[in-house]
Amino acid sequence: MKKYISGLIFVFMIGAISKLLNEWMSPILQLEALTIGIVLGMVIKNTLGVKESFNPGVKFSLKKLLKVGIVLLGFKLNFSAIANLGPRVLFMVIAVVCSVLVFVNLLGKVFKTDTKLATLIGVGSSICGASAIVALTPCIDAKEEDSVLAVSIISFLGAIGVLAYSAISVVSPMTDIQYGIWSGISLQGVAHALAAAFAREGSGEIGTFVKMARVLMLVPVSIILGIVFNRSGEGKRASFPMYVLYFIVAGIISSLGILPGFLVNLFTRVSSWFILMAMISMGLMVNFKTIKDKGMKVIVLGCTLFSILSVSTYFIILKFF
Repeated sequence: MKKYISGLIFVFMIGAISKLLNEWMSPILQLEALTIGIVLGMVIKNTLGVKESFNPGVKFSLKKLLKVGIVLLGFKLNFSAIANLGPRVLFMVIAVVCSVLVFVNLLGKVFKTDTKLATLIGVGSSICGASAIVALTPCIDAKEEDSVLAVSIISFLGAIGVLAYSAISVVSPMTDIQYGIWSGISLQGVAHALAAAFAREGSGEIGTFVKMARVLMLVPVSIILGIVFNRSGEGKRASFPMYVLYFIVAGIISSLGILPGFLVNLFTRVSSWFILMAMISMGLMVNFKTIKDKGMKVIVLGCTLFSILSVSTYFIILKFF
């Protein structure tokens, strides 16, 4: 545990600064601490750099604290509000994932990008960002360097997306429910979707639920891609994301009203800190130089896919939700 402490303290301090800046700026500019944290993380990474000794703690924040934060966030779920969304949202989740995976391969041919690399960009964009890329790399037998490049591009686009969505949330005619669905259905990683969704107070829970539905698609997609890229049908399968199940269980417990209010408030506060630290860690892992050096064609492909996905889902949600 010792190797994580310095990095965790480093991330926590940036989190504290983010919250102070949020309070200081709130009378002038409504910018959430999550958004500020991501920006600070990216600026520090690409100017001052991050000490090697901090890296284990930074990675722990992104991989472990985020999952714990999401589970604890489940205690804030309002299942009655979510139930009102109906099956349309789940249908849209399936449609978005399938459409992106087909469309990204067409784009790959246009930009003359390797099929496996294009597929990794697709799964990162449609399911759960870097986590999906890492989980599905062995399923399609992709190269390690392709995985690193895809993760870098998706992390960068997701961070930019959080900033753009947070700005749009202020001026958009979308209702809180519509904005929550949009954030959850179109942003890349879990951290990205949550950061953007919570730019509006009434959108966070909806955005989280929609994003979790997308994460569940990891399992069937891993099976299908394993078969497609390995015709013998022996492709490796991604493991079931258990934290999604725990998140739902937490929501059920909360909905039953068996927990005292102070405990729910405590879980909510701890959740917000863990998610903030995960956002900052995500920003600290965005390396502009790596993205620039490794292929402009793939960057353009990722940007094109993200632009089409975000714009199309925006207008679909405005019309049908």
